[in-house]
Amino acid sequence: MSSAPIIQITADKGQRLADLDTGSTIQRLRQAGLILLRGFNIKLADFEEFTSRLCDRFHDVGTRQSLVNPDGDGYTSEVHRKNFNLFAHSEGAYLPRPPPELCFFNCVQSPHNKGGETMLVDGVEFLQRLPASLRERFDQQGIIYQAIWDEQRWQSEFSVDSQQELHTHLIDHPQCEYRFVGSEVQIRSHAVATRTSLGGSPAFANGLLAHLPQISHPRWQDLNVYSKPSNRVFFGDGKEIPQNVVNQLIDIQDEIALNHSWITNDLLVLDNTRFMHGRLMTEGECERVIRSRFGRLRQEHRNSITSTSPSISR
Repeated sequence: MSSAPIIQITADKGQRLADLDTGSTIQRLRQAGLILLRGFNIKLADFEEFTSRLCDRFHDVGTRQSLVNPDGDGYTSEVHRKNFNLFAHSEGAYLPRPPPELCFFNCVQSPHNKGGETMLVDGVEFLQRLPASLRERFDQQGIIYQAIWDEQRWQSEFSVDSQQELHTHLIDHPQCEYRFVGSEVQIRSHAVATRTSLGGSPAFANGLLAHLPQISHPRWQDLNVYSKPSNRVFFGDGKEIPQNVVNQLIDIQDEIALNHSWITNDLLVLDNTRFMHGRLMTEGECERVIRSRFGRLRQEHRNSITSTSPSISR
């Protein structure tokens, strides 16, 4: 289990999210990478107002367009309600653009069956546990993600409507190769494997384990874990990441994962450049309703970080 502390802020009687100081929230995130807000009565408007005081640019989740809350501002979506396991990953790490720095998860309805936890994996500790040779390879080469997306997926991922718009969008991103096969697109995107966290520490924070073509790890291969046969993951030199290395990464994930059990109204705030997140199945079908948002820091918060940690450049 991870040794990283979780900072929990419990609401005083009558306290609202709007009463929290955003500067203090950012400083706590820099320290621990993860904050749990508990005991607040959180409506959709409260959730969006709070997150918008920390972030000013929000990330469209390409796989969740049908789950966007119609009563919100267009950037709040539900986590999939289907019952499956999902390995730890950083949000948006596979795209040729800077990923969101903060993840927000708010529990609307906690599961009444056992399970359904959100898996939290500290990328700082993960990096420290990697063998030196493997860490060096990831640092120097990064990861290549390969995928095949249908038309709805690539349109939502890149906020475009046509193949020509996609070409125009990606022309300035040589690290992203693509080709159309009918209406589908095969994409190969080269991205970093490690990042500098908001606190200034290097972290293994990427989407590798959520982008696997199959699961052959002995502990997981007979369980319902998300994978997609058309996905591939490569080292930056173009060599496919072998199964023994993938299983080694899964072992580290399992060793340090902190599994958060939800209580209705819980709000988790994650440094996406440090903490990877995943999910565990519930024992039996039941409602598990969690809303989410993913954003880039507001400039004033970015300035406060870079002024105290000039090595962090975003």
